[in-house]
Amino acid sequence: MRENKTTEEGIDEVKRLLKSTLTLLKIKGIKKITGVLANATYGFLKIILIMTGLSFFGFALAIYLGGLLESYTLGFLIVGALPFLAIILMRIFNKYTLRYLLNGFTRIMTKKL
Repeated sequence: MRENKTTEEGIDEVKRLLKSTLTLLKIKGIKKITGVLANATYGFLKIILIMTGLSFFGFALAIYLGGLLESYTLGFLIVGALPFLAIILMRIFNKYTLRYLLNGFTRIMTKKL
């Protein structure tokens, strides 16, 4: 009778251990997901602010160049061509850019929190 009770206690202990392990894994998963979402939100906000700043800088630069060249149209045309130049450079260095971004995202996703 004593051996049967000990076995039941052992089984109950294993069940409690498995439940605790499952709960711990859930908590770690939630922590990882919230960390990634928080970093993504922070990065998204940084991108929005940077884009806003660059837009105002672009307008200011276009007006300044337009004043120097005595043609605001030409100033806006030059400043408007800069993003196209950046896109062309990104297409030329596509493989390196993708590898850099993939490594960065992989590092973020696998980082221990």
